[in-house]
Amino acid sequence: MIDLYTLTTPNGRKVSIALEEMGLPYNVHKIDITKGEQFTPEYIAINPNSKIPAIIDRDEEITVFESGAISIYLAEKTNRFFSTERKQKYQSLEWLMFQMASVGPMFGQYNHFNRFALEKIPYAIAP
Repeated sequence: MIDLYTLTTPNGRKVSIALEEMGLPYNVHKIDITKGEQFTPEYIAINPNSKIPAIIDRDEEITVFESGAISIYLAEKTNRFFSTERKQKYQSLEWLMFQMASVGPMFGQYNHFNRFALEKIPYAIAP
């Protein structure tokens, strides 16, 4: 059983989607980052970076944080979506890293500046 520590943010949802696609049973533990729950000592013991998402694989007592690392861990655990053939494996890693370093952060910044920034900066939210 997987314990998933997350919130319904774009980054938090990535692992939920992976768990569903891989057919793994899991329990969701809401970490409300708007209330600072990611800074509690209990959560910092799971993820010292105080970010969501994180998982604990209770079958193996392994803790993994960061959505990219979690995705790789779950793919290897289930032998799905991650080839053992080197060329295909690195093609998968290229797209994962592209999402993690390019697309994902841009969506995160847009979401922040469009929904939460106290000052609306047109340059930050213009399409």
